[in-house]
Amino acid sequence: MERIRSVDYRVTEESLKERLNMDMPEQCQQIDKDCRVFTVHGSADEIIPVGDAFEFAKILPNHKLHIIEGANHVYTDNQAELASVVVNFIKETMQLDKITAS
Repeated sequence: MERIRSVDYRVTEESLKERLNMDMPEQCQQIDKDCRVFTVHGSADEIIPVGDAFEFAKILPNHKLHIIEGANHVYTDNQAELASVVVNFIKETMQLDKITAS
């Protein structure tokens, strides 16, 4: 039997205003240049437009973007692909770390 989990979020007016007024390019500049950033985004995300992911990718150095075609915001029908691309990124990163440590 599959177990369905739910998550409750509490959004205050203050936290919502802070989120809506966040300057993403400025926040991206705070990320260390040596930090690897991996973004996975669904092409059918109904919450955050996929174009935002492409804009985010332009700002960040050392960034890899992977778009999952047809995936919605919570990857309802694409969880296996999501897991696979994340695991592959981690493996690639570990390989790069081994090479640079040598």
